[in-house]
Formats: sequence, C-alpha cells, structure tokens
Amino acid sequence: MRRVHLGLLGVLALVVAAAVFERPPGLRDFDPELHGEFEDTWGDRVHIAYWEKWGSFERDACQAMVDAFNRSQREVFVHYVNTSQVDRKSMLAIIGGDPPDVVGLWANNVQPFVAAAALLPLDDLMRQAGLDPERYTPQYLEIGTHEGRVYALPTTPASVALFYNRDHFAAKADALRAAGLDPERPPATIEELDRYADVLNEFEADGTPRIMGFLPTEPGWWNAFWGYYFGGTLYDPEGDRVTPDAPANLRAMLWIKRYAEKYGRDRLLQFRSGFGTFDSPNNAFIEGKVSMEMQGVWFPNFIRRHRPHLRFGVAPFPALAGLPGPVSYLDADVIAIPRGCKHPEEAWRFVCFAQREGLEILCRLQGKHMPVREPPELFRQGHPNLELDVFERVAASPHSFIRPRLGIWQEYQDELGRAFDHIWNHPVPEAELEGLRGKALEARIDALCLPEIRDTYARVRETIQRKYENDKARQASRAREPQGNPPAPGS
Repeated sequence: MRRVHLGLLGVLALVVAAAVFERPPGLRDFDPELHGEFEDTWGDRVHIAYWEKWGSFERDACQAMVDAFNRSQREVFVHYVNTSQVDRKSMLAIIGGDPPDVVGLWANNVQPFVAAAALLPLDDLMRQAGLDPERYTPQYLEIGTHEGRVYALPTTPASVALFYNRDHFAAKADALRAAGLDPERPPATIEELDRYADVLNEFEADGTPRIMGFLPTEPGWWNAFWGYYFGGTLYDPEGDRVTPDAPANLRAMLWIKRYAEKYGRDRLLQFRSGFGTFDSPNNAFIEGKVSMEMQGVWFPNFIRRHRPHLRFGVAPFPALAGLPGPVSYLDADVIAIPRGCKHPEEAWRFVCFAQREGLEILCRLQGKHMPVREPPELFRQGHPNLELDVFERVAASPHSFIRPRLGIWQEYQDELGRAFDHIWNHPVPEAELEGLRGKALEARIDALCLPEIRDTYARVRETIQRKYENDKARQASRAREPQGNPPAPGS
C-alpha cells in the first residue's frame, strides 16, 4: 500500500477514535472543587446532561444559568457539557440511543432534527406548565415550530442593525451637509445609505480604498438575505415554492454588483485582505476601515472589549424607500429535548426554568435582548448593551423576518452563497464603464449584469425546488411508516 494511503488510513483511524471515545464526563462523578456546595444532596439528585455549543463569555453566561437552576432546588442537577459540533454529535447520540437530556441547537437544525424524529414535541408540555406561547416574540417562537407543533424554544435571540462610526460622520460633516445629508443621524433608506457611503469613502492615490463608507460583503454573513431589504423573500408559503429569483431579490443583487464594479472588485479584494478577524482590534469596523456595517446584537460586546472609546451609533438597517419597517433578520439559539433521553421529566423541568428565570440571566450576561414580548421590569436596568432598545425594536417589528424553515435550508443557503460569489466575481469589461458616472454608470452596470443575475438565480430556484420536492416526498413516505410513540415527561 502506498505511504500516502497509509497516512490517510491513520488520519481516518484517529477521526473515528475521536468520535467513538469522546464522551461527556460521568454525570455522577463528584468533584469537591466544582460541586462542593451540592455535596449534601449529590447522591439524592437526578443528574442530567445539557449539551451546548457556546464559548468564551457566552459559555460563562450559560453556566451561570445552569448554576442558578441547580441552586434553586434539591432534586435535579444539570451538568453543562460544552461541546463543539453539537448538532452532529447530538444526532449521532440520538441515533445511537444515548442522547443528552437537553440540547442547545442552532435555528437551522430544527427542521432536519424534526424530520428525523429526533426531538420531543413541547407544545402540550407548555400548556400543562402554563408557558404561554403569546409571551414570545412571534418570529422567535416560530423558529422552533414545525407544522403547528413546538419542538424547540428560543434561548438567546439575535437581531441585526446598522452600526455607524460617529467620528467618521463628524469628520465629514461639512461634506455630508453639502450633499444634502445630516451628519447627526444615520441613513434611513438604502438610497440614503449609498449617498452617505459616497461621501465617507476615502481612497489611496491608486484608487485602493482606505476607508469604505459601506461594503455589502463585510462581514459577509447575510449575503443570502439582502433581498428582504428590497421587499423580497426566499420562499412563498402560499405557492409552497422557493423564490430566489423574485424581482426584489434581483434588485438587491444589482445593488450589490454596483459596489463591485463602481469601486473595482480587485481593489476591494485587496482592501478586504487587510481586515483582521471578527473578534480582534483589527475587525474592519472596530479599526475604522468601514464606516457603516450590518451587525448583530452581540457586536457591542466586541467593540467595547477591543476599542472601548470608539464612538459608534446603532439604528435599524435601512430598507428600500417606501417599504414598511423596520426590517431585520432575526435568528435564535434554541433549546430542545432529544427523543430517547433518559430523564425527560427532569429535562423539561430544566427547560421550563431556562424559559423563565434562565432567560433573564442568559440574555443579560450575553449582552442580548430577550425573545419575549415583555421582558421583566428590571431586565434593562444596568444591562451591558447600551444599544439594547434598537435591537428590541427591530425584533418586535412585524416586518422583520427569519430564514425559511425548510429541511433543505442548508443546501439552499449553500447554493445562494455560490450564486452570490459568482455574481460578485462576474467580469464586466472596464472599457464598458469607462467615463461613466452616477446614474449612467449604474444603468450600464445593470444592463450588463442583469441577464447573468437572472439566469444564475433561476438555476438556483430550479435546483432547490427539485431538492425541496424530493425532500417533501421522503418526509411523506416516512410519515406513512409506523412509528412508536416517544417517551414524554411524566410518562
């Protein structure tokens, strides 16, 4: 056997060994340093495992919530097991018949887990416990809902907004006023955003950006969702079809393509190569290389960690003029009970605590808003996120949106990502744009790029709709197969 094959077999053996032998610690193992305060009740408690994915201060916040539960009663002890790839490991554990009792997942895990019958439904338990669905912000509860049943409940929510550098605005105050813009406020529409960006941009002598007022590819986490800010959607529930090539989505891609061509894809690539990582002082916004950026409720934590004196503002991210708003992409981490867990009743007891007292602890310490309509009266007092009201306001808006709740969402998102990269890099000959400015330049870019954008996203629609129909057929076939009833808390 060739040496390279032996090496690959060795790597494969290590991967398999890690998957087989990596286990959470024994739940009943008593550690005097960690568990000393619970020594007198240790042997009398039911010990359950809660697998979760967070790191850094977010992990510490989750541990604080777990500690509060463990101190609140004497019957159950929750072991918080921090783990990477929690979705994959949990699914393998469920299939293998040895799942955790509680698991924290990402929003896009809910539909695939439900399709695999991997989660227990929670809506009947919510009714019995008096956990009213009306207390939740609707979109956040919807994330964990499938075909009218609740399978996962939100823990920490996320909404996004416009961050803007107040010092950049102040430095260009005269130029902004000369352009008919107000340096004391952020842009209110997409059209204004472009006008502010034009004034805030700064370039080197060779045309390479030194500061970009706005760059739609920074940080690049929401490239699939720009169409919603133009009035588009990615899925039509009435027609039960995916809609990546809806006219509003195409308008959004044209808007983004104008940035690539107006400022030069190669120059922008060179500019972005100098950006640091997200969690660093050299983050593009934190360092001052980008004046305006779409970011999430978590971002003030990182700004104040790396550049505490940065003067920044936060406002709802602009949408196209005439659209109702505010508009925000909403997401949430969720908590669920795996099918086949050993202690479903105790697991539900902890989930109830997490949804009541726990949410306030968790969201405050993570610097986020709560996924409920009316937070507790004292939640906002002393909250570390001074911009919390903006994120609460956009989360409460009926015009904000969540990702399509499709079992094939990951495949859909991957296709959208490839389409976005293709359009961003689609070449437009410089000679075609030479000498053009303003509206004439935009119109020429649109004429040159719209056919490729339309064709590219039509192919995405055809590919994903076919996969979606196949996925629905598989689910229908699986639903016809006889299945045993899952164990329920209290059974």
